[in-house]
Amino acid sequence: MRLSRALLLGIAVAVAGCAPAAENIPADVDVAVHMQDYKVILSVATAKAGTVRFGIKNEGNMEHSFELIKTDLPFDKLPTTGDAKAKEDGLVKQVKSLGVGKVSVVSADLAAGTYVVICNIAGHYQLGMRAALTVQ
Repeated sequence: MRLSRALLLGIAVAVAGCAPAAENIPADVDVAVHMQDYKVILSVATAKAGTVRFGIKNEGNMEHSFELIKTDLPFDKLPTTGDAKAKEDGLVKQVKSLGVGKVSVVSADLAAGTYVVICNIAGHYQLGMRAALTVQ
């Protein structure tokens, strides 16, 4: 049985219309966090002390996590564990698993200081999934 091109195109359009819409970071967050494969990009490098809303989107091709850690160490010098993860001393907020294309919004009450945002899936921190955040 041969299907016409028009029928096949109609089926493809109908199936595409059923696909879930991509999730977006809400516009009203204080810090947008773009988790890409082996990169963390923050919309701002500085936030005001108090309640800070983070909008986190996994824009990569694999699962990522979000850890916000208060530390006096440089963002790329956190000690690591034997299982290829960064130590989470000073952990303030966490999203343990964020699937591909997913968005999560979390709030944290932050005091002035230095923080690091990381993905702590084994090996990801060491491969560059980290960014510095200063809270004033």
